Amino acid sequence: MSKLEKIRVRISKYYPIFFLPLILIYLSFNIFDGNNGLLSHPRLDTQIAVLEGKIENMKNSNNLYEIKISSLQSLDKNNDLLDQEIRKVLGYGQENEYIIYFDN
Repeated sequence: MSKLEKIRVRISKYYPIFFLPLILIYLSFNIFDGNNGLLSHPRLDTQIAVLEGKIENMKNSNNLYEIKISSLQSLDKNNDLLDQEIRKVLGYGQENEYIIYFDN
């Protein structure tokens, strides 16, 4: 038996002793602090709450845009919203007017 084979036999004999603790450490870390671990649920719950708030804000703004679109599609010629949108989007104004834009 050569020296290399003796080393290989010795390593294969103690192989579980070396790698079993590493495997246990890895598994215990992932159970508690992994992507789906026990400690990640509060963080995921706060992310869900924030995203649900954003969805609610988007729904409200979507409803506002739907109201604006429906009023712009109406055939009423005296519509102030139509005049406001034409001035805002196209930049039209009369000769004796100054147009001042404010950031909302």
